[in-house]
Amino acid sequence: MSQLKVKQKQQSSFTYRDFLDLNDVNKAYKSRLAVICHIDVNAFFAQHEQIRLGLTPKDPVVCLQWNSLIAVSYAARDYGIGRMDTLQSAKLKCPNLIVAHTAVFKKGESTWRYLNSIPSPVDHKVSLDPYRRASRKILRIFKSNCDHVEKASVDESFMDFGRLVFKKLLELFPSFLEGLESVDDRLPTLTQEMVDSVALQWKGFVIPKPGETSDEDGERVIDDWDDVLSLIGSNFASDIRQQIVDQLGYTTSAGIGRVKTLAKLASGFKKPNQQTIVRNDAVGPFLKNFKLTDFWSMGGKTGEAIMAKLDIPYSSQGDEIGYIRNHYELKDLYLLFPDDRELATRLYKIIRGELADELQPKIDLKSMGSNKNFRGKSVSSSKDLLPWFEVYVGDLLLRVQELNEENQTHKRPTKLGITFRNKALEVHSKQCTLVPIKDMEELKKKLLQLCADLVKALEDSWTGSNMYPATNCGINIGSFKDIDGFNSLDDLAKNIKKKKRNFEDGTEHASETNKVTTDFKITNNELFESNYVSRKSGSSQLQPVKRSKLKNDIISSLGNMKKLSSSPSSPSRTIDPESTLAKAAASSSVFDVVSSNSNTDTDFLDQPEIDAQDSNGNDATFQTAADEFLCEKCGAKLPLADQVEHQDYHLALSLDSKFKSSERMSYGERLLMNRKLNNSKTKTKTKTKTKTNANNKGQSRLPF
Repeated sequence: MSQLKVKQKQQSSFTYRDFLDLNDVNKAYKSRLAVICHIDVNAFFAQHEQIRLGLTPKDPVVCLQWNSLIAVSYAARDYGIGRMDTLQSAKLKCPNLIVAHTAVFKKGESTWRYLNSIPSPVDHKVSLDPYRRASRKILRIFKSNCDHVEKASVDESFMDFGRLVFKKLLELFPSFLEGLESVDDRLPTLTQEMVDSVALQWKGFVIPKPGETSDEDGERVIDDWDDVLSLIGSNFASDIRQQIVDQLGYTTSAGIGRVKTLAKLASGFKKPNQQTIVRNDAVGPFLKNFKLTDFWSMGGKTGEAIMAKLDIPYSSQGDEIGYIRNHYELKDLYLLFPDDRELATRLYKIIRGELADELQPKIDLKSMGSNKNFRGKSVSSSKDLLPWFEVYVGDLLLRVQELNEENQTHKRPTKLGITFRNKALEVHSKQCTLVPIKDMEELKKKLLQLCADLVKALEDSWTGSNMYPATNCGINIGSFKDIDGFNSLDDLAKNIKKKKRNFEDGTEHASETNKVTTDFKITNNELFESNYVSRKSGSSQLQPVKRSKLKNDIISSLGNMKKLSSSPSSPSRTIDPESTLAKAAASSSVFDVVSSNSNTDTDFLDQPEIDAQDSNGNDATFQTAADEFLCEKCGAKLPLADQVEHQDYHLALSLDSKFKSSERMSYGERLLMNRKLNNSKTKTKTKTKTKTNANNKGQSRLPF
């Protein structure tokens, strides 16, 4: 490309504040000088198979799932092959087509593999794990170059180049900040001499501004510092893409713009293996190539409803975004969407290329699932079904490990659910909670055991048409807890004992009080329940489920401790945690087991926390002290400031004893075990069905 040409302005449109914000990750995306990059791997699945098989980009490759194409390489697209083709029609278009089936799990096996032939869907399940592994390698390259990365999907990511372009511009123009007196002062006027002093060229296709030629090699004028930063960003994007090619072999496409929506559209504008830069003054011409429904969040029914209200004339269909931008101000959109001003504001900004959405670097893992559609009568009993749980659990635990590596966490699921669909398309679900388990092999064993228990519970409570043969079954895990810190309550007790010794030696500081409470809550908030819950058919309401009184008292005690430690001006309170736990242990009705059916898929059900109450339903009251308190448990008289930490000590010891006595098994798990033992005993006896029993078909006996 020829020498960069500067169209000099009298003064810059930007301030030092705009520039300095680029160096703050929390402000950069909102800056008028922001540089956001989106990189997308070209035909990712097909390209992965091409690399795995040692082929070249010129070889026509398709990625197959059973008889459907899920990815088509660009070489295969040249033959007119698309994802809507079947394998047979694709081979007719390209006789030398190379077909690569995805990796698969085999029924009863917890690890995936590639087969030399097309597997049978009857006893195999597709695995996308190879693509997720490749995606993690690409993500590591992104993160090694950029400090703020958002993984948008398995084959695409956003990057905020703010700090990169900030540092690079100061390297290229060392005197850039010399005129800074106020952050609201204008940036230095950009001159031709300044640009000529640096050796930079555009990398990629630069969208022309009004008045510029549309030729790819046409001259692109630099008006202000936003263009310079976009130019620097294009060089960073090109370097990162080349690293991916050199290290992994994948080609990518990239887009650069001020906001995520522009960068996303730009990365798909020139494919494959190219990149597109959208300068701020070229947003209008660039958006002429798209429709409103091409934007994220503007597709589907939302986009259709918006377009119906806007009533764009047919003559403006070629530039509908430009028509909306020129005919609707924000106040007009507020009138058009009076019940959704947020949507109106978003629409106003998105058509102007000003919708500054923040990048989300970490994925908040809430739940994940694995399921399988069954063919014919291949699953006609629990004997046929149970081996599939080896596949589901193996699949999910691999993904948990991957996400933990990706986000540098140690999360484990605390809820498990299964969903089952029979031939009559009736869907029934069961859920339970489990203790967080650090060791993955132990977690696998526990999940398999609970899956078998849930299947048995489904069989016992099934109503309607025959449960088998099944047409679909799957499991979900959720309510993840980060177990980083303490491995067990043993570790917690040791830690608190050590703190007590330090306190007695005079080496512990009062500032550590909150830390003990926080550590305890993180590791033990969900340890005392393995409760079955379900949702009634066609209703969003939960059936009444009694919470574990033991757990409620623990949570209430911890909550009150936390309030005490965070409110030094509030009256001091003393509690006897062990007395509270003793009362809870003596309670005969810990919680109900609800066992009814659901005809819809259900998500995991989060139960609300319950505050401590007395027998009359009022808030529990606590004795107060003036300057010191007397521990009713050990008789120690201690300063009031040390009350919470001392109570933590007794509470941890009591919990540790309670936890050990139950052999790390929650009440719900013991209940399930007792149920299985009782069922095996009753099978040897003669059963007499009464009229009452007939009326109670599908209901479980409540444990009180």
